[in-house]
Amino acid sequence: MKELFPLFASVILLGACDITEEASGTTNVDNELIFSHFFPDNHIQETELVSGFIDETEEATEGRVTFTSYPGGQLADPDGHYEAAATGVADAGFSVHSYTPGQFPLTSVMELPFMSGSGSTGSETLWQLYEEFPEIQDEYDDTVPLWLSTSEPGYIFTRDEPVERPEDLEGMIIRSPSPEVNNWLEMMGATPVSMPMADTYQALQQGVVDGTVGPPHTLVDYSLHELVDYVTVGDFYFTTFFGVMNQNSWNSIDEEDQEAIKEIMGEETARTAGEIIDERSDEAMEAAVESGAEIIELNDDKLEEWEEEMQPVIDDWINRMEEEGLPGEEVYKRADELGDEQG
Repeated sequence: MKELFPLFASVILLGACDITEEASGTTNVDNELIFSHFFPDNHIQETELVSGFIDETEEATEGRVTFTSYPGGQLADPDGHYEAAATGVADAGFSVHSYTPGQFPLTSVMELPFMSGSGSTGSETLWQLYEEFPEIQDEYDDTVPLWLSTSEPGYIFTRDEPVERPEDLEGMIIRSPSPEVNNWLEMMGATPVSMPMADTYQALQQGVVDGTVGPPHTLVDYSLHELVDYVTVGDFYFTTFFGVMNQNSWNSIDEEDQEAIKEIMGEETARTAGEIIDERSDEAMEAAVESGAEIIELNDDKLEEWEEEMQPVIDDWINRMEEEGLPGEEVYKRADELGDEQG
């Protein structure tokens, strides 16, 4: 019996170790990370894009790298998620570029009119520009970009009065998503009001604004279809998004897992982000029609009129970039070329 005791003791000890490791739940996890963004927890950007990226990362690294999402602006305001990721308040952040005007000058090329026909092609174009131009990479040099993407093309939504021609905007107060949109609204005689999309419903309801420029998916994601009377269809602008990671957090991941994540991030996730938003756009337009909104489709002659009126905005953007020593003309031409190729 004495001879058997060491064997029993070893078995018990090994079993106890297994139980302890199982209970702790940490044997497989090397990195438990925080992902911060402002979209509500029921928003498609959270339920499909962020959650999908988290699931794919965990699967690709066999559970060694995990993220916990903090949606709804729990850790930062809408304009603070890049800074949160850069400074380590969060390990990763996701938000809209135009919430911090001037911080991403060349990236804003995709906020110009008529750059692409869909969110998927716009997103692929933006990521390709990032890969091709070191000057765009410099805009993110204190983080590791996980993806860059765009919305579907932005339309004009109005109450009471339709917009078919540029002059129809004269005298209107329109919510604007970005400085680039401000420029062409002002050129057409409208008064732009900058505000987050989350505040737009109340502004429309109370008559603070006559309309808004926005991508179609916002019609349902922010319930704007309940208030909008007219939707003017045109490739008037894009909202652009970033998903970025803290540099130290990235460096804490071992090389093998970094390589696995690289297969997911970048162009792959950018395309997915665009496809998700395009699908949502179709649903939103159906909801707007069911709610009684009139859809205004512009014929070729009217579109040409809009393009002529908006060309000075494009020229102004190029000139501003060049004055700052940035390759504005080269970036714009390449973006236009990529849009045509993928269009």
